[in-house]
Parts: sequence; C-alpha cells; structure tokens
Amino acid sequence: MKILLVARKCLIEVLRELQLLALELLLPIVFLGITAASYNVPLQVAYPILVNDLIHHHAELIDSWQKAQYASGQPIFDIRFVEDAQTAESALKDKSAALFVTITKQSGVPDLNFRGDALNMQYYRASVILARLARQYQDKKESRTELFKLTEVGLNAAQGTGTAQTTFDLYAPGMIVFAILMIIPQTAMLVSREIRWKTLRRLRLTRISAFDLLSGISLSQFIVAFVQVLVIFLAAIWMGFNNQGSFWLALLVGMTLAISAIGMGFLTACFIENDSQAANVGATVTMVQVFLSGAFYQLPPLTIFNLAGHAIDVFDIFPATHSFLALQQVLTFGNSLPQVAFRLTASLLLSICYFTLGVVIFQKKNMGENI
Repeated sequence: MKILLVARKCLIEVLRELQLLALELLLPIVFLGITAASYNVPLQVAYPILVNDLIHHHAELIDSWQKAQYASGQPIFDIRFVEDAQTAESALKDKSAALFVTITKQSGVPDLNFRGDALNMQYYRASVILARLARQYQDKKESRTELFKLTEVGLNAAQGTGTAQTTFDLYAPGMIVFAILMIIPQTAMLVSREIRWKTLRRLRLTRISAFDLLSGISLSQFIVAFVQVLVIFLAAIWMGFNNQGSFWLALLVGMTLAISAIGMGFLTACFIENDSQAANVGATVTMVQVFLSGAFYQLPPLTIFNLAGHAIDVFDIFPATHSFLALQQVLTFGNSLPQVAFRLTASLLLSICYFTLGVVIFQKKNMGENI
C-alpha cells in the first residue's frame, strides 16, 4: 500500500506540471516528427541519372546500368539521355536528377565524367554504385578474373519476416529509446525535490522504508514508460512508419530499458541541487546514450570482441544500444522473441546493474538505512 501511495503521489506531481509532461512526451514526438520529415524516403530508390554519350560507343555499358537491380528486382537507376548540358545542370539544381554522366574520349581512352551536387546524398550513393558497375564492366571487357563477389545483406533483415521500406523505418524505433531515456531527468527531478523539500525526513517519520519510497517512484516511472512507448509507437504509425512486428514485444524491450533509466535517474539525483540541474544533467546523460546507441544516426563499427555470434562494440556498455537494436529488429524487420533474445537479455542484465548502482548510491547518500 505504501508503494502505491508513493507511486500515486509521483504521478500526480507529473500530471500537474506541464514542464515534466513536455519533457517526457512532447520532446520525443518533436524529434520523431523531424525524423519523419527528413528520413521518410524509400530505401530502394531508382536514382534518376542523366547521360550524355558524346562518342556513342558505350551502349553496352549504359545497358548494364539500366539492368542493375536491387535484390527485390527493383531497378537501381532511372537512365535518361540528354544532349543539352544546360538542361542537365538545371535538373541537378532542382534535384530532379541525382547525377549527370558525360562520356567522352581522351587520348583514345573513354572518360566518364560525373557531375552532381556533393551535398545531395542521392548523388553520393548513385555515383558510388555507378562507379563500381563501371569498373566491373571494364574488368569484364579486359577479361580480368573476378577476384570476389560482393553480396549486400541488410542488418537482421534475413532473420525477420519484413524489410525496411524507408529510412524512417530504420530510425523510428530509436525515438522510443529516446523517449524512455527521458525518464532520467524526470526521475532525478522528482527525487531531488524529495530531498530539497525535506519530504524524505517527513516520510521516514511515517515509517516508510527506502524500499517503499524507491519502489513507489520506480512504479510511477514504469507507468510513464508504458505511456511513452504507446504514444511514440502510435505517432510513428501516423507519420508513416511501416510496422512489421509485435507491439507487445517492443513494449517488453522498452520496459527493460526503463529499469536502467530509473536507476540513472536515482544516480543523477545524488549530484544535483535544483530542478534546473536535474533537467540539464539528466538530459545530458540521456543524449549521450541516445547518440552513442545509434538511435539518431548510424555509428561506425567499433567491435572489441564477439559473443555468441554477436559483435560487441565499445558502446554496448549501455543498455540503450542493445534496446535500440532489439526494437529495430522487432518493429522494422519483424523478428520474434527468440531472434532478439540476446539483445534483450544483454539490455536486461545491464539495466539491472545500472538500477542497482543508482539505488545503492542514492540510499547510502540520502536514506541512511539499508534497503
């Protein structure tokens, strides 16, 4: 009963303050909207390519570009021929074309000239693929032995039942991670108030234990985490996310991550003096993990060893990294519980460690009794 009363008190405090509500719910939704606006484009794009073959001697090469396909069978390029360079320049500027290729001959050697906007990601991707295909064509014409065969496989896509259709599909699960980690500054704010307002001292006169207090706060934050997962999931669907998996499995992953977020909130509360510091320090702890987990953008591989067939990177010390991969596997690629068991277990074990650390340090510094 004492745990429920503490949880009720914390939830009422959260609901009464727009600052806390905005911190918990609105900020992740804002970032989700930015992600949807920036990344809601198809992954398998048919890049519009303009070609001006001035020597009219490379129909076979251009044909190989036209026949290039993704594994799904969708064409990689949309080849269009132009004779006017000015028309091509205009198309590049308004981004109706990703790349302009001019084929000439200098000193008897065919020359491929690529022109495009270096700040346009489509230009970068199309030029890399096109250059690779050109090298393969040249090797074939010169009867060079094929040294290797390159096969590109999407991360965990083969294990699941679905595939990512847009870039937004890859990063939307990261917004769930972001939302749950926002529990850190909120927990720190709630707990620090108990310390500053001397509520802890008054609560202990009622014979409430450290276990009752921390359990009640944790329960309230678990309820907030449930709402966050539900709200972000529904908002992502509304913004165009193509869900392939189980919401309930994603909720399980989210609740696992919430354990660590609550523990880090307790830990943060030990080193702050007011609400402003709680928000700033807590948000810093949150954002560091969000960025290092890959939730906002893909990080380069920093593998230090392999465990049970899974690469363990430097930043896998954070539960958020494992939770993001698990959420991506579940919601984007449709993986089931056995397929995400490793990441889910890693997230759970690390979360328990961070929660225990936060509780022990907070108890020793502020409660003065053993839990």
